[in-house]
Amino acid sequence: MKKIKFLSALFVITLLAGIVTGCAKKVENTSTNESEASTAGEQKDKTASNVDSNSKKEKVTVRLADMSVYGIAIFNYADKIGLLDGYFDDLKDYDVTVELSEWASGVDQNTAFAAKQIDFSSMGNIPAVSGASSGFGTKIIAVNYLYDDEYVLVAREGSNVKKVEDLKGKNVGTYVGTVTHYAVAKYLENAGLTVDDVNLLNVASETATSLRNGDIDAGVLGNVVAHQIEEEGAGYILSEDKIPIYNYVVGRTEFAEQYPEITVRVLQLINDTWDYALEHQQEYMEFYAGVSGTDLATVEASWKDNFPVKSAKDFDTSDYDAYLELVDWMKGIEYIGADVNPDDLLDLSYVRQLKK
Repeated sequence: MKKIKFLSALFVITLLAGIVTGCAKKVENTSTNESEASTAGEQKDKTASNVDSNSKKEKVTVRLADMSVYGIAIFNYADKIGLLDGYFDDLKDYDVTVELSEWASGVDQNTAFAAKQIDFSSMGNIPAVSGASSGFGTKIIAVNYLYDDEYVLVAREGSNVKKVEDLKGKNVGTYVGTVTHYAVAKYLENAGLTVDDVNLLNVASETATSLRNGDIDAGVLGNVVAHQIEEEGAGYILSEDKIPIYNYVVGRTEFAEQYPEITVRVLQLINDTWDYALEHQQEYMEFYAGVSGTDLATVEASWKDNFPVKSAKDFDTSDYDAYLELVDWMKGIEYIGADVNPDDLLDLSYVRQLKK
């Protein structure tokens, strides 16, 4: 049994309205103040589960969150392909209802986790780490997917930048505190530079616009948008070094510890959804284009020979090493405390229980 509700701390996203019919749809405005959100979350948490005296199953609401505007919509894609229908029905102890919600950013999701409004999400590596280290009540519990060539370095047409080394002293735009910030730092590092060698400008989510307007000389963009810029003639891809950018599965610790069997099943749901996507790549590209508002032809062109590497799995050695490198970088820019223990932010006990 599932309910669909579309939420955003900044705006209500309706991109996926109508995907599921015959389901109750609850629309909420989450632009409440933090205290109201916290109160609502606490009330939901108290009523999220109770024992059904007839079925002898405990009623549990599992709240799954996506950010479809960025193409991060693993749970909504599971719903679209019908995978959510009855997915939890065979759990002998629980009568599970699924709620889907949309959020505008990882920052908003972290706030929602703290207010107990969501239980599981997939989010970029930086907000996942910052949320888990900041007392939001979350842990990183698995890899959702890995893009090792998703974020590319783009130079502005007319910037006279021929190679990455030419960016020294130039204006480089990024969204400080996000994966693009990390990607910029890694591109510069690979060329023997640091962020101190460039004029790093925080253009938030407007890197593409800033390139088009001539406000910056270069910036990191997602593969799809980078190709759009190139096709427009506004810029060109300067480097496509493989920068490992992870999207992690984040779980609310209190829920996961109370319902470990359901938590494992959520991770299996992610695995099964990506298995389907990889077997139906054209269908997934059409879905991605629709939910992210990107032209389908651009998505097809950018993924033609290299469909994104995706995985819902445990951390292997390379995953863990990349994770440690990220955490060290975040400490270095004082985005998290120097005393943060990386292992304290992880709980891999659930993903290790997955059926292989």
